[in-house]
Amino acid sequence: MTKRAVTYARVSSNDKAKTGGENLSDQTRLCKEYALRQGYTIVAELAEDDRGASGATFDLPELNRAIEMARNGAYDVLIVRELDRLSRDLAKQMVVEQTLTQAKVKIEYVLYDFPDTPEGRLNKNLRAMLAEYEREKITQRMTRGRQRTVRNGNVMTYNRPPFGYREVIHRGIRTFEIVEEEAQTVKLIFQWYTFGDATHKPMSIRGIARRLSELRIPTCMDRRPHIHGLKKNVRGYGQWGCSSVSAILTNETYAGVWRFGKGQDNPIEVEVPAIINRKIWNKAQSIKRRNQSFSERNTKYEYLFGKRLYCRVCGRKMHVKRRTADHRYYFCAAQQFNLPCDAQGSFRVDKVDAVVWKWIVGIITNEECLINNLYQYQIKQKELTLPLQERLDIVNNLICENESQRERLLDLYLSGDFAKEVLLERRSRLEHTLSALYEERARLTAQIEEKEFSEDRIQAILEFSRSICEEVQQIDKDNDFQAKRRIIAMLDVTGELAIEENEKVIYVHCVIDDEQRLVIESTSPHPGDTPSSR
Repeated sequence: MTKRAVTYARVSSNDKAKTGGENLSDQTRLCKEYALRQGYTIVAELAEDDRGASGATFDLPELNRAIEMARNGAYDVLIVRELDRLSRDLAKQMVVEQTLTQAKVKIEYVLYDFPDTPEGRLNKNLRAMLAEYEREKITQRMTRGRQRTVRNGNVMTYNRPPFGYREVIHRGIRTFEIVEEEAQTVKLIFQWYTFGDATHKPMSIRGIARRLSELRIPTCMDRRPHIHGLKKNVRGYGQWGCSSVSAILTNETYAGVWRFGKGQDNPIEVEVPAIINRKIWNKAQSIKRRNQSFSERNTKYEYLFGKRLYCRVCGRKMHVKRRTADHRYYFCAAQQFNLPCDAQGSFRVDKVDAVVWKWIVGIITNEECLINNLYQYQIKQKELTLPLQERLDIVNNLICENESQRERLLDLYLSGDFAKEVLLERRSRLEHTLSALYEERARLTAQIEEKEFSEDRIQAILEFSRSICEEVQQIDKDNDFQAKRRIIAMLDVTGELAIEENEKVIYVHCVIDDEQRLVIESTSPHPGDTPSSR
């Protein structure tokens, strides 16, 4: 019977920089030629995105697809050009191979033959260790090269300079040159934020974004559509967002200092042309810190589900604004920025908050239903962590095997049948393998613990619900906002608002209920008096 084969190809970001990603097609071609020589039938040709994918991560869609196909018995042989195309991480390579072996799929490499013998396995592990070592050395060389370049006075933005600048070569040094049209916008933003406009009143970040949008001043995306990878401005031409304005106000480059390695302890500073003077930049930072410090205390109105509600149609967050003197409304952010979204209408804050809070109280006060929902949620979370758990089981098995081999080395040494140098070299390889496996086990354990809905958490929620059952009526009576917010945070309540069949509804999610449709109010000519639940 003819064996079924799947070809797999991957280029890393480093390969992409060197070859432009062309060798992705070359890898596939070599794998296909190999399959034809072996008489295999190719059932799928898999290749990771040509933007470059790290060989040290499991988060590779096509590799995961290959593993899933193997588990489903869809093929017999996975063909890869060479070992480092499958992985540059020793632990990952061993886990992937073990996973495919369990699914009765064999891995064959075009450029090397690794027979299933002690010598073949040794050669393969050595090459995997070399690939991992090469990856680490490449990373170190690239980091040192970038640092050396920056210390010589060069900026490095990969041709994506901050708004207001362009990259130029001046006397052999890569630096910034001010783009006057864009710089005028930057100056305007700082002027409005620190001193204000014609009314002499400083403006908020949101106010600045709104004013720039009204004037249809081009954004960075509008002015630089040619830059590769830069997304189109979904808000529309000349439409600014608060995040863009905030990023400009906090970027010290505009005060004449560009930093490389901002997330590091000692970033490297490079002097560049300043668009604004240092005093204005310092004043802007002072205002921003003060606003952040007082933002919570200056909130006049409390929204029970602020930052937890989304539009059911487009998925954007719901904003709040006042429509009448007495009422505030949740509405889709797309309405504010004229973005594409078919959602219409708005939702009174007090009605939404009341309906969802009533639902939460109903869950908390019905312990039997609460327990059932908690354990149902736990089962679903376990299903989500199954792939991670399977990977962890493989890693633990590999650790046991390698630890056993390490222990047998002592017996071999005492028997005197092998030279000491040979045993020491073998021990060194085992220690390296075990170190990689220990690290992988720690990573997987942390990921599982993060996703897992443990028994302890279930009991904590039950104890919490029991403790507040008698108090919930008092919370309602006192309208204790902070107590309600604590409960909402603990249950991780989120919601999606929509208008369906002449009804304003909210789909509520939390750790004890995947989804519940609640009716807020009717939009028909004769709305019902009481919100209901479905």
